[in-house]
Amino acid sequence: PFFWDYFRSFANRRKSAIDNGVTTIRSAGDNYPHIIQLRRKIEAGKLTGPRILAAGPIFTGPGGHPAGTIYKRNRYIVEHATRQVNDTKGAREEVRKLAEGGVDCIKAVYSKMNPMDLTHEVPQLALNVLEAIVDEAHKYYLKVMVHTGSPNDIRDAVNVGADSIEHGILPGRDSTEFQDYVIRMMRDRGTYYVPTLAIAWAGKKMYPDMLADSQKALKQLHDEGIKIALGTDSGAPGVVIGKAVHKELELMVETGLSPMEAIMAGTKNAADNLGKGSQLGTIEEGKLADMIVVSKDPSKDITNTIGINLVIKDGKILVNRLD
Repeated sequence: PFFWDYFRSFANRRKSAIDNGVTTIRSAGDNYPHIIQLRRKIEAGKLTGPRILAAGPIFTGPGGHPAGTIYKRNRYIVEHATRQVNDTKGAREEVRKLAEGGVDCIKAVYSKMNPMDLTHEVPQLALNVLEAIVDEAHKYYLKVMVHTGSPNDIRDAVNVGADSIEHGILPGRDSTEFQDYVIRMMRDRGTYYVPTLAIAWAGKKMYPDMLADSQKALKQLHDEGIKIALGTDSGAPGVVIGKAVHKELELMVETGLSPMEAIMAGTKNAADNLGKGSQLGTIEEGKLADMIVVSKDPSKDITNTIGINLVIKDGKILVNRLD
């Protein structure tokens, strides 16, 4: 089947996604309401691009990542792509507004890591506020992804009901070891893990240990039976929308997943993670006809996903390299 990608900051890179076989994306934090408007234009056929499942703005604490880090110098982006909340009432109200505004899921950052300067931490979203965000989102049947940076962050996020963990291990973390009970909680609750190895690979010069630590975490969780979904954090420096999916697949296999397990992470698991498994993720009668056709078998060699001949979305051929 087709590939999914989970990433931030999707704007006019629609062609790159489709050309690389990505027919559905989860926009994990973007300019709101622009991302909803873009989604609707694609749905109406006014623009060609991947199907968008949008989180809208990112929830974070006042001055937290990314509002107080990578977005800090751009007031417009801070206003439209983040929601800085410090109390449960305000958090619930913002979730309600977004739900009524048409978002497909919710994104929250629960980490004090500052990617601009690892020696200076930024404010972290209060745990009771994160819990309120998750609880309110679930009232609207919205899945919640939580950006974390350490096993302790993951423990808290899983405890309050996060549906998926993004990144998991980042530079500046307090540990790379997962407590057994956290792994059991993730497994019992069906929490998905989205390791975003591609951004760790892209940032290896700045953060030389990040990829190894991320792969170590992925291997441990995979071996313990945790569900893995593919995401790349495309839009970040060096992480090209569309192309990054193939690098992520390669890095997953390098970590220890079989080629088919990596493919499942980018198709079936990705769809199931967002509650779209009845419509997407596998080639079955009654589902939307999204698929790619490749020259060679990627279950034998994962790099064969690059050799795309056809990209089909909802039964329509968008890329044809057979002519």
